[in-house]
Amino acid sequence: MEEKTNKSVNDLLKTAKDRFQLASESESEIRKLALEDLEFRSGKQWPDEVKRDRELERRPCLTINRIPQFIRQVTNDQRQNRPSIKVNPVDDKADIETAKVLQGIIRHIEYNSNADIAYDSAFSSAVTHGFGYFRIITDYLSDDSFEQEILIKRIVNPFSVYFDPNHTEPDGSDAEWAFVFDVLSEEEFKQNYPKAKLSQMDDWRALGDGDGWVDRDTVRVAEYFYKEYEEIELVQMKDGTVFKATEIPQDVPQEFIKSKRKANVPSVKWCKTNGIEILEETKWLGTYIPIVPVLGDEINVNGKKTLEGIVRHAKDPQRMYNYWATSETEQIALAPKAPFIGAEGQFEGHEAKWKTANVKNHAYLEYKQKSFNGQMAPPPQRNVYEPAVQAITNARMQSSEDLKATTGIYDAALGARSNENSGVAIQRRNNQSQTANFHFVDNLSRAIRHTGRIIVDLIPKIYDSSRAVRIIGENDEQQIVLINQVFEDGGKLVEHKLSYGKYDVAISNGPSYATKRQEALASMLDLTRAYPQVAQFAGDLMIKNMDWPGADEIAERIKKTIPPDITMSEKDKQSIQIPPQVQQQLQQMGQMIEQLTKQLHGAQDQIEQKEREIQSKERIELAKIEAGMREKLIDVAAKDYLKSFEAEIAQLDQRQKQLEAETPFESESYESAEGMSPLMPQNPNNGVMQ
Repeated sequence: MEEKTNKSVNDLLKTAKDRFQLASESESEIRKLALEDLEFRSGKQWPDEVKRDRELERRPCLTINRIPQFIRQVTNDQRQNRPSIKVNPVDDKADIETAKVLQGIIRHIEYNSNADIAYDSAFSSAVTHGFGYFRIITDYLSDDSFEQEILIKRIVNPFSVYFDPNHTEPDGSDAEWAFVFDVLSEEEFKQNYPKAKLSQMDDWRALGDGDGWVDRDTVRVAEYFYKEYEEIELVQMKDGTVFKATEIPQDVPQEFIKSKRKANVPSVKWCKTNGIEILEETKWLGTYIPIVPVLGDEINVNGKKTLEGIVRHAKDPQRMYNYWATSETEQIALAPKAPFIGAEGQFEGHEAKWKTANVKNHAYLEYKQKSFNGQMAPPPQRNVYEPAVQAITNARMQSSEDLKATTGIYDAALGARSNENSGVAIQRRNNQSQTANFHFVDNLSRAIRHTGRIIVDLIPKIYDSSRAVRIIGENDEQQIVLINQVFEDGGKLVEHKLSYGKYDVAISNGPSYATKRQEALASMLDLTRAYPQVAQFAGDLMIKNMDWPGADEIAERIKKTIPPDITMSEKDKQSIQIPPQVQQQLQQMGQMIEQLTKQLHGAQDQIEQKEREIQSKERIELAKIEAGMREKLIDVAAKDYLKSFEAEIAQLDQRQKQLEAETPFESESYESAEGMSPLMPQNPNNGVMQ
């Protein structure tokens, strides 16, 4: 058993060494260029050989470092417009109120762990040299507690992180492994791991780290995160629910099962190693590697990834700026004084004065007249030299413009006066500078969104028991809520079960709450000018948003002058405590109202019964009237029909007489045969309604 354990440890360390070697080799060029950018930003901007030669010649070597100014334009704008995490429900098992609780817990985590420091540090590294990192950890609430909390912490040195080079997502969500190195003193290492051995330099060279594992009195240790996969069988029931095959009882009928499939479920493992043994080991509760990268400008050339910050392409203009500033200083301040030119022997007897003529103000300078070939030599004269200061100054100004062009940040954003006159024009030029570098902020938003995804995945596993937690709203208002238990809120039973349902994360970019408050105050004041009545019912909110001492106290006093129906919420109205005597009076009044209500209902029933009786009598009378009217209509119709019928009979009689006159024989024989006329009915009243 011991041999098997040792073998598994050796296999784990070998895999870790191979992966570290892979990350070290794949990132070597990125790290080399990033380190040069970082050193350049810190002020190391002259080539070593040039600086050395100038120092030996006692020539100036000035560094007018303008790089930090451009970096801070990007980073400080981000600090004023911090991305915030929004939690949204995804499926029908999730609900909006629980999403708000999750969002409030995340804000509490950010506040409790000073997450803004972690975000700002990683973002500054990304803007400077192309990449930065921060991490998510878990820790116990206190030394005597078993409850844990989630924290977001910065990684001070981004070069101490080695990330899986095969990941493709910019937020690192698909990474399979990662390393984070730390340096401990030898004393601290022995105190934490008394039975562990100090590994030597040769033991870690297989990882490709030229500095070795042990450096003087310090020891490097590595945290190693890696994923392992377990193959399981998933079963989908006909109602849509999904279970693991091991969770379904064997007696479940097959007709209830819709389909089955295999799935690889990841789990994250963590260990700390000194290179030759495992110092600590555990399982990470989440499903993601809890190290979040923040990238700068990512470029892929022929399959090779390059990460750049704002310094990368600003180095040459900055070097030019330093060179021309140095040349300008050298030409003006340290240029050689104009020498005096005279004939040989003219300075005899007055050498001391002439040697100090360039550094002292003498009242007069004497010289000896000399003649050569019978002609007198002219007096000594200065050999005047005019340095090309104007050309050098123009070149320095051009290098300054090149700095602005390579960084995308111009005068309006730098606070310098330019050709923009109106505030709108200045703001638009400033927005152009922000747009030119918005990809840095966008990459930070992706990183923070992945952070929210990691925390949402962790919360049900860390906050897995019934407890009270603090949540923080967008306006920094704090509230204590109960989770994973049923409680009453406003007369309703509520339960925030964090492990029930699925939730997704979105990012909201915009000004911080303090900036929003200032904007809200300006909008309120504008609204008050157009509609003065607003101050009568919202004056306390206006004063509350003002940043000066005593604003909150004045807001509370103004709030007391506003009717309670406006200032009180429904929840506050329900929570008002009523005195016992008033409650008794209200109860008596309620009983009286109940009795009166019963009497009213009885009277209404009697009225409805009477109405039904009256309506029945009215229906009978209406039916009689309708029947009489129908009889009258029938009589009139019958009389009209009889008159019409008699007229037709008269016409037929007349026609018959005409026919008899024309053919008397046929008419007689016809009548004798039949006994009557075929045109005459036997009963003239047949078919007529009497």
